[in-house]
Amino acid sequence: MKKNINARILFTASIIFFLSYSTSIFSKTNIEEIKLLLKNGKYDKAENLVNMSINNNFNDPELLFYKGIIETNLNKNNQAIDTFRDITERFPQLPEPFNNLAVLYAGKGQYRLAKEILEQAIKTNPSYLTAHINLGDIFTKMASEAYNKALEIDKSNNIAITKLSMITQLFNYQPNTRNSEIESIVAKKEKPKKLSKEELSIEIKKIIKNWKVSWENKDMQGYLNSYASNFNYPNNMNKVEWEKYRTNRIVSKKTINILISNINLIFKKEKITATFVQNYKSGKLNQISNKTLVFIKEKGQWLIFKETSGQ
Repeated sequence: MKKNINARILFTASIIFFLSYSTSIFSKTNIEEIKLLLKNGKYDKAENLVNMSINNNFNDPELLFYKGIIETNLNKNNQAIDTFRDITERFPQLPEPFNNLAVLYAGKGQYRLAKEILEQAIKTNPSYLTAHINLGDIFTKMASEAYNKALEIDKSNNIAITKLSMITQLFNYQPNTRNSEIESIVAKKEKPKKLSKEELSIEIKKIIKNWKVSWENKDMQGYLNSYASNFNYPNNMNKVEWEKYRTNRIVSKKTINILISNINLIFKKEKITATFVQNYKSGKLNQISNKTLVFIKEKGQWLIFKETSGQ
């Protein structure tokens, strides 16, 4: 669990790069160079450039966000905390700085403070999945510490042993937390391009493939990110219950192999329905079913609104 929390400090899913509010050519040029330096791990050079750029454009949240990311990668966590706190105060409508601030505090073991900050991130954007996942990890970490303390008092306490074991098994995956942009800002800055049916077909098939690969790799963030915020959750479950259920079902499997064939797409006004044959294999289980995924567009992305299976 500690490994998961620490990993998020360096590469949290909220390491999502802000598109610039500034129209300055100087700023945009420097941002591209900062991205390249970050990608190549040249953090010292990136820090020098971002500090110089901020001197010329102090009100650019993208530059400030990069500054915090660079400081985090350089293990200047106290400076990164100051930077992300400054962004949350000056740009409170953006959830990502709250999330990064929270995971930095979590790295210091200040879980209650991290919890409060993540709750603020969710309040800013209720559909911000990364904050929900990190909040779940914070609660889990707090629970594991409580069970460990119980075991210090009574090492033979079977209830504490069982629950601690369940927590460890449930959170033994390593989620993919590297992303490249924040979609809420992208959607505002870019005009949507109208795609032809052929182009849409290619896009939807690619999304289905990514969904399948995330499922096979137990990449829960990538998998859960495939679903819309108003997804039609089965069996009267809410979002949190369904995500916990799916996480438990998926990460507990040793291997998962999925073969998808015969994809057929039906286009309607604001929905795209995909039907296909799914061959699911895990251990001794080999299940073939007819799958239907209904996609809707949310914040510029096609996401799964409804999912059904049948023989």
